[in-house]
Amino acid sequence: MAEEIYFDVAVVGAGNAALCAALSAQEAGVSVVVLEKAPRSAQGGNCPFTGGGFRFTHDGLGDLQDNLLPPGADVGRATMDPYTDEDFRRHFQEATHGDTSAELIEVVIAQSRPTVDWMHSRGVAWELYVNPNLENAPSIIPNQVGLAAHGSGPGLVAMLTKSAERAGVQVLYETKMVELTMGDLGEITGLIAQDGEGRHHIRAKAVVLACGGFEANPEMRVKYLGAHWEKAKVRGSRYNTGDGHRAALSAGAAATGQWTGCHGTPIDIDAPTTGDLPITDAMPRRSYPLGIMVNVDGRRFTDEGASFAEQTFVRTGEAVLAQERSMAFQIFDARASGMLEPRYGGSTPAQSDSIEGLADEIGVNPGVLRATVDAYNAEAHEGDYAPRMLDGRSTKTLVPAKTNWAIKIDRAPFVAYKVTGGITYTYGGVKIDADARVLDMEDRPIAGLYAAGEIVGGIFYHGSLRAAGLMHGSVFGRLGGAHAARLA
Repeated sequence: MAEEIYFDVAVVGAGNAALCAALSAQEAGVSVVVLEKAPRSAQGGNCPFTGGGFRFTHDGLGDLQDNLLPPGADVGRATMDPYTDEDFRRHFQEATHGDTSAELIEVVIAQSRPTVDWMHSRGVAWELYVNPNLENAPSIIPNQVGLAAHGSGPGLVAMLTKSAERAGVQVLYETKMVELTMGDLGEITGLIAQDGEGRHHIRAKAVVLACGGFEANPEMRVKYLGAHWEKAKVRGSRYNTGDGHRAALSAGAAATGQWTGCHGTPIDIDAPTTGDLPITDAMPRRSYPLGIMVNVDGRRFTDEGASFAEQTFVRTGEAVLAQERSMAFQIFDARASGMLEPRYGGSTPAQSDSIEGLADEIGVNPGVLRATVDAYNAEAHEGDYAPRMLDGRSTKTLVPAKTNWAIKIDRAPFVAYKVTGGITYTYGGVKIDADARVLDMEDRPIAGLYAAGEIVGGIFYHGSLRAAGLMHGSVFGRLGGAHAARLA
């Protein structure tokens, strides 16, 4: 092993949460190193795959204008309602069915706006998530996502990296954390890192783990999420393989949160195995409420109309993965096919003027598919789709039922899109307190160990909350970096 290297604070990861931690620690005047397993071109974990949106409390559009790019940008006649503490709290409780950690969420809510302002002071340029000057822009802008980083996720990583490097933070690319090192009293003394020249001992008084989840690790997906997740397409970084989870648990950290849960979605069968930035966002297939889904046997297997796709796409993606060959077919008729989300335009569907012909095109038994469609149509309704309204048009005895949008599939041509399941990020992680300190199994802080971002458990359960992931990563990254610097 090469000679030891010393820094006051070591940060593992180089995405949003990690760079906020590094900048926060640097402000205290300590030496900071950032370890990024990926090459610089693939830096940032899942952050580059996001839209760069942040959910935080604010008092409406006028309250945000000083943060906009350019300062005081023209917002025309657009308005935005305030987003209150109670709004944020209620939306978190609704998304997680009340299972989220109340302690952590109160920290996120209280620190959300101060953190956005702090990021702006550290070089992050913000813009409205919806451009109010576009011809088709709403006059009342939704208030949940207050601002987005200029240049979306890639822009956010670029701005934070530039700020960190200017401040003297050293970023080591293609450098992987292998394990944490500990002293006789169980305190963190640094970590073992590996790069192209071998292994190195980086001594540090504090370590901040902000290196993502385990979604790109098939072994961990099977262990924690279930066997059917083995073949899931990864919608984010190939480098999020649970390194931080394994190192923290080996150091005695408590596991918390929904380790059996993740953010997933139905995705095009031809989507890349891991995230490919130019095309990944075009791969989800979420218009299934307007049709039916069948497996390779030609049979339905889930309630396509249980609710809006925004509320069901995670469990629907999981249901697809549980089918034989981890795939399914989304079937639409002419009445629905013109209403599919634009992302479907990136696929070439199978098409036929008859259900039997469509079955031949997708390799499904024609008789079985015909029987499936006939049974569905026998209980389905005439009429047109109202995609933005739960219409209550449901089947009566069909198993599985279709609760909404049970409209007959009887207008040629018929089309079918082949889909599988994709995974975006995992929910389970290590337990932290309000200061981002990692806790052990007895809820005692492990001296010198902090965590932020996707590695933190206890925040998301059952579902996620749009633009809250980046927000909680920044909040606890900033807190973890500040407290790590104080310890150092």
